[in-house]
Amino acid sequence: MSAMPKITVVTPSFNQARYLERNLTSVSGQKGVEVEHILLDGGSTDDTVDVVRRFGSHLAYWRSEKDAGQTAALIEGFERATGQVLCWLNSDDYFWNEYALLRVAEAFRDNPGAAMVTGDTVLTADDETPVMVDMVWRPSARQMRCNMAVPQQSTFWRADAYRAVGGIDQNFKYCMDFDLFQRMSQGREIIRIPHILAAFRLQPASKTATWGDVFRREVAICQTRYGSGLSHRLKVKAVTMEIRLGAAWAELSAILTGRELPCYANARLEPCRAFARRKFGLQF
Repeated sequence: MSAMPKITVVTPSFNQARYLERNLTSVSGQKGVEVEHILLDGGSTDDTVDVVRRFGSHLAYWRSEKDAGQTAALIEGFERATGQVLCWLNSDDYFWNEYALLRVAEAFRDNPGAAMVTGDTVLTADDETPVMVDMVWRPSARQMRCNMAVPQQSTFWRADAYRAVGGIDQNFKYCMDFDLFQRMSQGREIIRIPHILAAFRLQPASKTATWGDVFRREVAICQTRYGSGLSHRLKVKAVTMEIRLGAAWAELSAILTGRELPCYANARLEPCRAFARRKFGLQF
């Protein structure tokens, strides 16, 4: 049997001190797997450096200085990475439990042909109250041609696949995950493991809440990379519906098999999103 891969976690950060301890301890607390954590802070003016000095003893590398933003920080982090498996975890997000990365490492070990492994994500309110779950069913390269078929926080990939496609495109400022996963998935296998791996915090300053115009423009770039015109637009809509139905089936399957979920609103279904927005006063 193949050896367990080392996992590199890259965390870009800027003025997120109030959330950073949760991020750092969720990575350093991982059990049963070798983890390399790299933090690139863009010269925060809050208490970020103090938090890192108190709780960042497990970091393989960190710096705090002005940079060109999140995309540039990620590129720098992955250039420094020495793990066989890579991911990024934003400074306001965190791994769900201490065995999240062990499950990921086991999935890569047991599926040597897989280039990407993804799992489930819990979307939380600012205070970590579970709001929605993001669960997908059998994500594929075909789906990734049309839409973001996997949750970024719970998606991991082999370093050699990342380097084969040239890594993150510096021209993307919001949808660098969609762009990277789309390119990296083509001709490669994605597998999903039925476990919650990470939490995505919906907080007021998050890019999800404030970067709507950039998001729409960059999504359009990705969605038209492999086609254009009416027939392609209809294909995108059909695949989007397929992903949403798959998400509903993934959640139903979890319930039927006895999995305990922290909440039941499905992040891929707009009625559930509208409910969460009203109940928790969120913007996304």
